[in-house]
Amino acid sequence: MKLRLLITVCSVPTLFAIPQLAFATSPFKKAFDEQYVKDSGNEEFQTAFRMDGCYVCHVKEKKKDVVNHYGNELGKLIPGNVQERLDEARKGGRDAKAAEEEKVLKELVEAMKKVEEIKSPSGVTYGELFKSHQLPPHEGEFSTK
Repeated sequence: MKLRLLITVCSVPTLFAIPQLAFATSPFKKAFDEQYVKDSGNEEFQTAFRMDGCYVCHVKEKKKDVVNHYGNELGKLIPGNVQERLDEARKGGRDAKAAEEEKVLKELVEAMKKVEEIKSPSGVTYGELFKSHQLPPHEGEFSTK
């Protein structure tokens, strides 16, 4: 009985933390998936994306504010600090938050299209990389702060 109570007490704060973290990952990953992976028809590419997830833009084993070359190029095209923008919008209530999230996602999709023309560290453009069913290399480390 005491164990159940302990598990419940420890689980409740975690449940409240999840929605705040969700925007940073889920919609961005979904946008990339929709743009390049989902309809690729390439099972290996789809599996690689599911395995890499956030590491398409971020550097593995680093803090979440460290991105790879691809993430850095996207970041240059999206105005301001996305997390700060979303935090500020949250203060304006649910409608302001939703409007800012929608705006950021539109900016991300536009940025992804522009970054397709930029050469990756391997020498091919990101667009060519994605058409050949490859994910961005994990090279380069850029802090977003």
